[in-house]
Amino acid sequence: MLTSLVLTLATDKTVRLPAHLGRANYSETLAHLHQVDDALASSLHDMEGAKPLTCSSLFGNIEYRDREALYRTGELYWLRITGLTQPVSEVILDGFWQQKPDCWTLAGHPFQVVNAFCHPQRHPWSGSTTYEALAERHLLGETTSKRMHEVTLEFASPTAFKSKELQVPLPLPNLVFGSLVDRWNRFSTVALSEQVRAFGELAVEVNAFDLRSVPIEQKNKSIRVGAIGTARYRACYEDRYWLGLYQLLADFALYSGVGVQTATGMGQVR
Repeated sequence: MLTSLVLTLATDKTVRLPAHLGRANYSETLAHLHQVDDALASSLHDMEGAKPLTCSSLFGNIEYRDREALYRTGELYWLRITGLTQPVSEVILDGFWQQKPDCWTLAGHPFQVVNAFCHPQRHPWSGSTTYEALAERHLLGETTSKRMHEVTLEFASPTAFKSKELQVPLPLPNLVFGSLVDRWNRFSTVALSEQVRAFGELAVEVNAFDLRSVPIEQKNKSIRVGAIGTARYRACYEDRYWLGLYQLLADFALYSGVGVQTATGMGQVR
C-alpha cells in the first residue's frame, strides 16, 4: 500500500524558522507515530538505508532570507507524509487522517492543523494506491506512444544523489530511475528488473529542464546541495515493457521520493 497524506497548517503569529523543516517534520511525525504504534515508530527510527516513510518540509507562500524563512498569520502552509508499506500507510491514515491532530510542532513552533487530505482531487500531492495497481496500469494497460516515451518530473524540494561516493545534485536519468527501482524493490513484493538503471543511462535523455541548485543545512551544520524545478525525460526506445516500467516508476515517485534523505525533506517529486 502506498499513501501520500497532506496536512495544511496555519500559525497564530508570524515567526521566523529555519528555511528547511524536513528534519523537523520527520521528528514530529515520529513523535506522533510513537503515540499510535510505538514499536513501528522505533523500528523506523532505527532502520538503516531508505525508509518506507518520507516527510517533506513546509510549502506555501514563504519568504526566504538566508537560512531562515518567514511564516505569516493568515497564510496556509502544507506538508506531506508518505508511507511505502502497508503497516506505515495504515498508521499514517489512522493517526493523521482519520484522527487529525490539532497541532503540529516544527522547530519548537506550534502550527494549527487545519485539514488533512489523501486524495488527488482534494490536493494534487496527496493520494493512495498499491504496488499491484501501479504495475497493472502501466505494464498491462493500454496507453499512447507519446505518453509512454515522455515524462516530466517536478522536483519540489532539493534533490540529490550519491554515486560512486560522490554527491550529485543533478537529476540525471540513470540516477533518478535507478533510485526509484531500488526503492520499489526494497518495499514491494512485485519485483522489477534492476536493469532500469542501465535503461535510464543508455536509453533516456533529458530534453528540457528548468532547474536551480538549493543548499540544505545538515544536522552537523554541513551543506548539501540539491536541485529543484522540472525536468522532461524522453525514452529513445520502442520496447513496450521497458517504457511501461519507465512510466510506472515516474508515478511511483509521488510516494517514494527520489535520491538521498527523502525521510527528512529532500527529493519530494511527482
